[in-house]
Amino acid sequence: MSCQRTIHKPGSWIKLTLVLLAALITFGLFQLTGLTFFSDVFVWFPDGRIQKVSPSENGLYYQPQINPDGTQVVFFGNETGSPRIWKADIASGEVIALTPPDVGARQPAFSWDGSQIVFASDMNSGQEHERVEQMHGNGKPPGDLVVNLFVMDADGRNIRQVTSGQYQDQRPTFSPDGKTIVFVSNRNGGMRLWSIPVEGGVEPRPLQSTGWGYRPCFSTDGQWIFFFTNVNGRHRISRMPVEGGKIIPLLNDDRGTSHGPFADPGGEFLLMHSTRGGKWGIWMLPLDGSPARPMQPPGFEEAFHASRAKNGVIAFDVSRRKWVRIAASWVYRRIFSLIPGDKDF
Repeated sequence: MSCQRTIHKPGSWIKLTLVLLAALITFGLFQLTGLTFFSDVFVWFPDGRIQKVSPSENGLYYQPQINPDGTQVVFFGNETGSPRIWKADIASGEVIALTPPDVGARQPAFSWDGSQIVFASDMNSGQEHERVEQMHGNGKPPGDLVVNLFVMDADGRNIRQVTSGQYQDQRPTFSPDGKTIVFVSNRNGGMRLWSIPVEGGVEPRPLQSTGWGYRPCFSTDGQWIFFFTNVNGRHRISRMPVEGGKIIPLLNDDRGTSHGPFADPGGEFLLMHSTRGGKWGIWMLPLDGSPARPMQPPGFEEAFHASRAKNGVIAFDVSRRKWVRIAASWVYRRIFSLIPGDKDF
């Protein structure tokens, strides 16, 4: 009877060593700086000019909304530490923080008359506050973070709490008459749409009983709520009556992944960002059902989170990958390419 010995080829150990080395170098480069990506906020004028309004080149400033008269933009983010709500004056270029430095705040939205701002925050949560170093590209808060809704004057004064509890209340928006806030919450398990009077003081009312919805906005006549949800495996812009009810997908949002609906003040179309053209870009989605049309700012391959004022000025953001992550990806690919033989292990 003969015994067979298992022979380990040196190449297998070389492969494993190189893969581990690539993983260690990649992880080390990822840790050189804290932010997972950079993001900047811009405004786009009807005459084609583009102006950057976020305060630095080395921060994450995200999800802007322009005020109705097109003179100011609010957004959230920071270079490091807790994300804050910021307001940029377009004419002067002045940028000021509206929320304290020691709490996390996100997703601001102007009232339709521009006098108030609603936002989500971990203020009063009793937890360790969120940091921009934790933020993901989709803009959603970490899964275990408690965030509630707050309203303040447009100058940052008179902050007051609207919702409470151990929930994630996020992506708030005002009704055109300023009396109601619709938002997204995990109060019944999934991320669904809820409604509450702007003064608070009562329990929020659910608008959805099934599925999920995100990034709501009101129609200009106050009769509909637009949002995006999963329709047959694809994220699509949809609508429902303000009192809740049947979810109706917009038929002209007919391809790609579509997010971030915003009702144009004229009431004839929505702005959205979508991959229907290949990359993420800004599109006009007419409410009469006619085909969607691209509305991409010149000089940008991708753009997100567009909102438009009555004077035609559009605010949007653009994300940038950090050079360390680009370097990390290059190192990983380079080392991986040096591994002899096939890569199926």
